[in-house]
Amino acid sequence: MIIKHNFGIELEEYETRGRKNNFPVFDRCPNCNCIAQGNLHHNGYYWRYGVNKKIEKRIPICRLRCLACKVNISILPDFLIPYFQHTLHTIIGRVRRFLNGKKVEGSRQQLEQHVRRFYQNLHWIHSFFADVGHQLGLSKNLKKEALKYVKMIQDFGESTFFRRSWGHLSSYFMGTLILP
Repeated sequence: MIIKHNFGIELEEYETRGRKNNFPVFDRCPNCNCIAQGNLHHNGYYWRYGVNKKIEKRIPICRLRCLACKVNISILPDFLIPYFQHTLHTIIGRVRRFLNGKKVEGSRQQLEQHVRRFYQNLHWIHSFFADVGHQLGLSKNLKKEALKYVKMIQDFGESTFFRRSWGHLSSYFMGTLILP
């Protein structure tokens, strides 16, 4: 289980603090809601990369384990997207530059993957903004819609958007929708 957490810092500061980051303390298990004291144990760290433009940092992700429900909980900083090494800000910025027809630095293949995934999730993004009260319509021009939603995400605040949209329609931003 992944828990998104706002550490209030960016990638470089998170990497500098390392294991001394202010990880959240839970009163109850986020999965089974049992009392955390005595049940929720620190289960070490795993290391992953965070890439911000040209900076690549190896950072610790805190793990917890609930002894009652046996679930492992990872506390992921809100500037990272699960299973993506590039930060949320970097991906949004690269997609926006591409959609505006500007030169984008970095891997073309990776950019293509990010743009394709963004296009695939346009309906999901539209649905999220409709749920929070925006009255929007979808046109047939996908590029125009993609630009509109990239701007809305940036105006909303990328990390805020990601935290608030987490779990919307059983998915997350840039994730694949898994239906039963």
